[in-house]
Amino acid sequence: MPAKRAQDPDPEVTPPAPEPETPAAAKPTPDEVPAGRLPAGVYEFTGPVPTQYLEVPLTARPAVEGRPATDDEPEVPASPATVFDWPLSAPDDGRWKPTRKKPNQQPDNAPADPEGE
Repeated sequence: MPAKRAQDPDPEVTPPAPEPETPAAAKPTPDEVPAGRLPAGVYEFTGPVPTQYLEVPLTARPAVEGRPATDDEPEVPASPATVFDWPLSAPDDGRWKPTRKKPNQQPDNAPADPEGE
């Protein structure tokens, strides 16, 4: 039986087909805003309940008005709404408004700031 030569390709292994090239006109440019999205920028969350966005990932929270403690309930401290800098585009789901406020939240998976700095 003849030995298989090293340069002969294995007949059972087929090389992957080359991916078709996408025409330049079909590729979105960085300035284009996809349908259902808002342009990149800083937005404030205006929704009524906390909402998770998986593409960032981000948990957006509404503003909470503070309340003093009562006999039945503990004090509720006030907290501002999430202000987030959407790097590529923001969701156009009616829960975000453009703002000049400084961002007050990072993505949920961002590394924590080192203590003592």
